[in-house]
Amino acid sequence: MSAIIQATEVYKIYDLGEERIEALKGVSVLINQGEFVAIVGKSGSGKSTLMHILGLLDTPSSGEVIINGTNTKGLKEKQLAKVRNNEIGFVFQSFNLLQRTSVLDNVMLPLKYSNVPASKWMDKTMEMIKLVGLENRIHNKSNELSGGQKQRVAIARALVNDPALIMADEPTGNLDSKTGDEIVKKFLDLNAQGKTIILVTHDEDLAKIAQRRIVMHDGCVVEN
Repeated sequence: MSAIIQATEVYKIYDLGEERIEALKGVSVLINQGEFVAIVGKSGSGKSTLMHILGLLDTPSSGEVIINGTNTKGLKEKQLAKVRNNEIGFVFQSFNLLQRTSVLDNVMLPLKYSNVPASKWMDKTMEMIKLVGLENRIHNKSNELSGGQKQRVAIARALVNDPALIMADEPTGNLDSKTGDEIVKKFLDLNAQGKTIILVTHDEDLAKIAQRRIVMHDGCVVEN
């Protein structure tokens, strides 16, 4: 299997005045194409920092991160944004949708920063909206949707660029158990179709759906 993510000796250090916080301490992880991996740990363990580093939402203090063959070390923000948009789809606990904006426009947004011709935007957007079963809601604004519907919009948006990797940060955290189960099933379906998924959670029961767990503690990987 080919590696989607290869992180080597990653450190993340925050200098807060006289205080120095090592959020990540020499973390190395390898995630292969088609895997479903859960990154777990208690609050303050470093799991969210690791997700931000692997997802190119933040840069390491040292070490390197290779995403689908691209070494991101030393890249400028504009270059990082291009890799991030092309290779990674994000699903967050708080949905992160554009408020008072339609389902259609929310899902289409990543295509506007891609190399996909504008003539194909509508077809690709509708394909993803249908995939999550919201074709009858395309003109509804995000504030008119339930929590489960918002998360399905977020999944459609994450998929619209056909990324190599889906990163989900506590994707069921704001949902009731029944709706959360539906979102979990959607991730399992996507993985069965070949998508690589990284799930970041403190919920041990949710982590059990993954094929492999990376356990964080005090900025280190203690189980892999």
